[in-house]
Amino acid sequence: MKIKCLLSVIALISSAFCVNSQVAPSPIHCNIGLVSGGSVQLMWESGPLNGLYEDFNDGVAQDFEFWTPSADGLPQYSYYIIDNGYTEIYSDNEHDYWGSGACEIIEFTDFTCEVEIHNIQGGSSRGILFRGDGPRDSNYNGYGFLYGYNYGIDRYSVVQWVGGFPGPIIDWTESDALNSGDGAINVLKVVGNGSIFDFYINGIYVDTDSDLDFSSGYVGFMQAPSVTAKYNYITCTYNAQLQDRSVEPQRGEQVEGWFDDAGRPMDHPPVMYEAYERQLDTKREILHFIQDDMPDEVDEFVEYRIYRNGVFIGATPDTVFTDQLPNYGEFEYRVTAFYDPEGESIPSVPATVNWQPVTYSLAGVNTVVPHTGGTITYDALLFNELPQTFQNASYRVYVTTPNHSVVGPVFQRNFNLAPGAYHSIPGMTQTIPAGAPPGNYFLHGRLYYQGQPVYEQTFQFDKMGGGD
Repeated sequence: MKIKCLLSVIALISSAFCVNSQVAPSPIHCNIGLVSGGSVQLMWESGPLNGLYEDFNDGVAQDFEFWTPSADGLPQYSYYIIDNGYTEIYSDNEHDYWGSGACEIIEFTDFTCEVEIHNIQGGSSRGILFRGDGPRDSNYNGYGFLYGYNYGIDRYSVVQWVGGFPGPIIDWTESDALNSGDGAINVLKVVGNGSIFDFYINGIYVDTDSDLDFSSGYVGFMQAPSVTAKYNYITCTYNAQLQDRSVEPQRGEQVEGWFDDAGRPMDHPPVMYEAYERQLDTKREILHFIQDDMPDEVDEFVEYRIYRNGVFIGATPDTVFTDQLPNYGEFEYRVTAFYDPEGESIPSVPATVNWQPVTYSLAGVNTVVPHTGGTITYDALLFNELPQTFQNASYRVYVTTPNHSVVGPVFQRNFNLAPGAYHSIPGMTQTIPAGAPPGNYFLHGRLYYQGQPVYEQTFQFDKMGGGD
């Protein structure tokens, strides 16, 4: 059994060395529109030829999602700013909250990701997140390459999170490659090819490891609580040229004791799920395989290929595609670019659509009422795609007051909705009396079918006080 397992793992990982590491650019910004009758129109843009490059010089971080929570909800505890060509993150210094940012434009498979980090204060861990499902939030799934210099020790670690729970892949290890102290600058780089990862610090190859759990995902940066750091740039290319296996990593000494993913000492070893249990002897043997030479250019673009719920449905040379849904329900679309001879690119980030037989929505327009009372206005949309009449229907309005009590129905209209009937009603109104207490309200528009509630739409409005 042990030999069989070894052969299976070798087959999986050695195949990663045989796969072309040059992946063609994938489509980005895939938008989706649904019109009557279940017709779907997809539009997208050609992906960047060189992958991700963000230097923050324009004062924005396009397509980045940031996570900077604080239990107090106060900006001095946790926030980020983009200024002077840097993204600077202030982690919560009173609670156990991480800060992070992830670029959600491309889900990289094989990649080379690099980020330059300037330390402002704090010695806890900070570094690259890769093959993640977004920023490092409380439910994060993905990997992180981290470094820190608490307690006078410069060290790095590689961690995997599953549902927000961390497990070490490479335990904390000392390294002379790190620059330490306030104001120190370090450049981290991760190269991922299949299940193999190479790790670099300031251009020095420091370690290698393998993991099979996450095959693709977003890249970004993260930092532990009580850390303030600036990120000068982040790049991620489609190329994944692993280090020559004849070169030994410049590993340091493993740090004595137990540390969590933030680099803080623990009085017990980290909890290890089965996913984190590694067969080190097998892995070290596998990592001596020599990687084949990889091409370094993309050849001729052929077409874009469209997938609905993972099934190929068509191709086009253009950046727009129209599809007809087969039935009601929720559907996921992804687009790839096909190149000759490389093949298909990484799929685009998914775009989803939900085709319902009855479309119903409310949108608040005028949602502030003076203390003297007044009228709120909103737009309503109702569309029936069913082949039968929507009979004995009723539209009823309820209001939730600032003290959370529900009043109503304050308005009711009974009607029948014919097959294919489309009603767009702008400027619907609801009067709020002067005697209503000031505060935050919610208007609930409920649809009833034969006396039973079937749909509800809600929006918020405010009643001002006399001193406002």
